[in-house]
This record gives sequence, structure tokens and C-alpha cells, in this order.
Amino acid sequence: MIFAVDTPVAHQQDPRKHVTGECEVPSTEAQASEGRGRPSTALAMLGRQLRILREECGISREDAAKHLRCHPAKVSRLELGQVPFKDADLDTLLTYYRMHDARERAALLSLNARLNEKPWWAPYSNSLAEWYRSYLLLESVAQYIYTYENRFIPGLLQTREYAEATIRDRYTDEEDIQRRVDVRMRRQASILRRRASQIWAIIDNAALEDGLDDPAVMRRQLDFLIRATDLPHVRIQIVKRGACAARSNSFSILRLRSARLSEVVYLEQLDDALFIEDVAKSEPYRIAWSEIGIVACKPEDTRRILEQTLRRCG
Repeated sequence: MIFAVDTPVAHQQDPRKHVTGECEVPSTEAQASEGRGRPSTALAMLGRQLRILREECGISREDAAKHLRCHPAKVSRLELGQVPFKDADLDTLLTYYRMHDARERAALLSLNARLNEKPWWAPYSNSLAEWYRSYLLLESVAQYIYTYENRFIPGLLQTREYAEATIRDRYTDEEDIQRRVDVRMRRQASILRRRASQIWAIIDNAALEDGLDDPAVMRRQLDFLIRATDLPHVRIQIVKRGACAARSNSFSILRLRSARLSEVVYLEQLDDALFIEDVAKSEPYRIAWSEIGIVACKPEDTRRILEQTLRRCG
């Protein structure tokens, strides 16, 4: 079973690419080899970083294993993200690998501690696709969440009514629908209400004016967005109708708390997702984000635009 998609892939005239301003953004099909079906997780990223640290110090896997008093195969599994680090093992390896930057060391240890916690979505795990659980894990440890939506309100900023309406467009089983809505609301509570991350959302005007057929639900959703603009950890921008950036597909960029860990570009599809960590391959999306931010309204104008849209809504 696959969890409800927040942002169905928009139809593109050319399936090989979509365009944001002057920046040509590769389609998900063009980059499928980067992670389709095998999404990288924060655990894999942490393991890869430990391998880099080990190699920078000129330490062999065998020597690292001797220091941990374990078999080299365990070090290999740790570096591949196949098994979690014990907090004590990670602390030992960071010392052995001469990680002297106190702030970076604390960030890596904190990330590992978070990864070892029981996640809030554990009761729903059997109903969530593996790639979506991977995204929830990355999102839960992200310091900054950048998201661009061209058709719907971002999941983190949806009211329960709005979430249910979008999910009902794709699913019919009532129990299944309510479970999916519950997960979306729990996700919002874990990130938005706990203020665990800085959220920067850019929303296309089409999502505000053409999103739902029910004016009452849309009015309450707009009111929720207006109130969200007052939150210190949330920034919202609106792309006005007709702006060239509106032709881009939706995407998110997650920046983790450790400077040594890469940003992750996340592209959600109907039945899968793409995670892009490679700096060169993710660069077009960072450029696209900057260009969209330029053509979008200034954050200080967002409340006025939302209030105007609310007055026109039904």
C-alpha cells in the first residue's frame, strides 16, 4: 500500500524536462537512476559520512573494526547504512577519526540519537511505503525544509478538511482515507507545531484559487495559511498567476543539521519518489528554487495576497 501523495505529478508537454524561468530542470524520468526504489535515508547519509571521515584520516576499515572491537563487516554495514550506530560506537569512531569540531560532532551525535528513537509514524508503518517512511525520517531531522508546490497546499500547511478532500480524490475506502489523513496531521504536528524545523514554502497561485471545489473548505484553508504567516519558523511566498516559474513541477529540498551532510532534493511521484543527494545533479533544483523565489511575491506581501484571495473565495 502506498501512502497518499501530497503532490501528484503535473502533466508536462515534454516528459523529458520541465522548465523554471531560465533554468531547465531534469525530469524525474531523466534522473531515475539516482534513487528510484532505493531512497537514501539519513542513516545511509550518516554512514557515508563516517566512511569519508575514516578515509580522510587514512584509517582502514580493519583498523576501525579493531578500535570498535568488532568484525570489519560490521563497519562496512554501518558505513552503508544497513544497521544503526550505537551512540557509544559513533562517539568512539568520531574520536578515532579526529572529529574535533565540537559543533559538528554534536550535530552528528544528535542526528544519530534521533535516528535511534521510535518514530511517531511507527503505528502506521505497515500502511506506509518504504520511500515515504524514508522521507518522513529525513524531514524529521531536517533543519530547513524548502518546498515548492504548483497544484496543492503543502502537506505541512494543510487543514484536516483540505487534506481529507485531496485524499478523497484518489481513494474510496473510508478507513484507509482516515488513516492517511491522520498520518498527514501527525506529520504536521511533529514538524510545524513543535517548531522542529524552519519551513519555507512557495505556493503557486493556482493552488489557492483552483485547488478545491468546496469554497468553505478553501476559505478555512486560506485562513490557516494567513495565521501561519505569523509563525516565526514559517515563511510563505506566493507565485502570482502567469509567472514562468509556475510551470515547474513540485519539489522539496531538505537541509540537515550537520554541515557535513548533503542537502537532499525530494521529488514525489504517484507510486514512488526520487531522492537526489549528488551535488551536481541537485544543483538545477537549487537554482530553480532561487529563481522561483525571485518571481514570487515578497514574504511580507504574502498575508495581503492571502487575505485578498480569501475575500474572493465564495
